[in-house]
Order: sequence, then C-alpha cells, then structure tokens
Amino acid sequence: MSKNNLNILLTRPLKKSQKLAKDLTPLANNIVITPLFAYQSGKDHSLLKQQVSISETIIFISQAAVEYALNTVSIDDLSQAKHIIAVGDATKKALIQAGLKQVIVPQEHTSEGLLNLAELQHVDDRTILIVRGNGGREYLKQQLELRGAKVAYNEIYQRCWLDLDQKHTIEQWRKAEINCIVITSNELLMQLNQYVKHFQWLKQCLWIVASSRIETNAKSLGLVNVINAQGANNLKIYQAIANSAWSMEVNYDR
Repeated sequence: MSKNNLNILLTRPLKKSQKLAKDLTPLANNIVITPLFAYQSGKDHSLLKQQVSISETIIFISQAAVEYALNTVSIDDLSQAKHIIAVGDATKKALIQAGLKQVIVPQEHTSEGLLNLAELQHVDDRTILIVRGNGGREYLKQQLELRGAKVAYNEIYQRCWLDLDQKHTIEQWRKAEINCIVITSNELLMQLNQYVKHFQWLKQCLWIVASSRIETNAKSLGLVNVINAQGANNLKIYQAIANSAWSMEVNYDR
C-alpha cells in the first residue's frame, strides 16, 4: 500500500495512540487520533495487596493493568508469586521495565494462548489472580476453574467511554479521508460499530485488528477488509499495515 493514500485512525487512549502514531508515521499520509475512552482507577485497587500476597500465579491482562497495579503494590510484592504471566509483549515489557526478572508470555496473545501455557496445565487447588480492567471475557477464569484452580479477579482499572458528538466526529474522519482503522479490543470494535451502522463508508476501510476473535466479530458485523495483526503491540500493527496489499478506494459519500 502506498504511503500517499494511507490515512489511519487510532482510537485508543491518547498516550498509547501517540506512541503508535509515531511508529506508524513512515507508513501513513495522515494519522488521526480520536480516543474513544480513557482509563481511571478501578474499584478493586484497595484489595490488590492482600490478593497478591496469597496468589501463587498472577496473570496481567494488559499493560494498563500493570501500570495501575504498580500504584498499589511493589515489585517485591509481585516477586513472591511462583509465576507472573503477561498476556502479550507490551504487558511483559511493562513488568520487566518495572524490575521483574521473569515474566511468562504465551505464543498467542489471547485467553486461548494463556490456557496453552505449560504453567497453567496442572493447577488443581492453585490460587490464581487475574489483574484486568472492568468487564471482558470470562473464558479464562472459567477454564482455569474447570482445571481445579481457585481464581480471583482484581479489576484494577476501568475504561471510561468518552461522550463524543458522533456526527461531528464522523465528519472529521471523512474530511481526513480515513481509510485504515486500528482496533485492539472487542470493546473498541463494538463501540465503533455504533458509528459504522450509520455511516457505510467506514465498512469500506481497511480494519487492522489484534486477534482472531476480533477478526471473526468484525466480519460478523459486515466488515470485509479485515487483517489480523496477531497481536496488539505496535510492532505487530506496523507489520500488518506494512505487509497489506489492500488498495480499495473508499466512497465517502455513502
């Protein structure tokens, strides 16, 4: 795909989008950042220290989970656990940079990938803590409990969806001739679908998604030009866009 016709929309929180935009600059004619949500501290932060102290395995579901957790517990606290597991490379990097020496990451950065880890196969009576944001899939917890584990959540942060003027926002995207949209979670996909339902030209865009599950859901919503980056980190997203051969013209009048 030519740099001259690639106009990318990023919708994650501002700091994350700014870092990704910097990395994607060599590929794009224009990059528009429109955060659809922001993070804030979650309801469980006061419980974390006690939960960490009794957990043999701690699983971090996102980089944000690490950042908010480290406002409450120390690396020494986390180091007492037998296993520290990160869902993906960015989450692992945040833990390593904070001072942890050993962090386990699955080959596939999904709940299914986590469940394939050797460290999560024989977990009968093991205490496992999942540190995450509000909401999300229950699959990981359910499957670990079926294996006999004692699983608890700590929803250390929450997503706060921003109240945007839909018509004005879409008009900004149309004027910028957005033709590529990056999606890193199902929650973001469903939020953006509220726009897609009313503005059909968005369906013609190239959608870069972070997992097979998001890809399947995107296609079920009628999105056709979907590429799975197989990860939510900046490098995976960069590679997916760089390797794309998509060249369809978007009709912004629809």
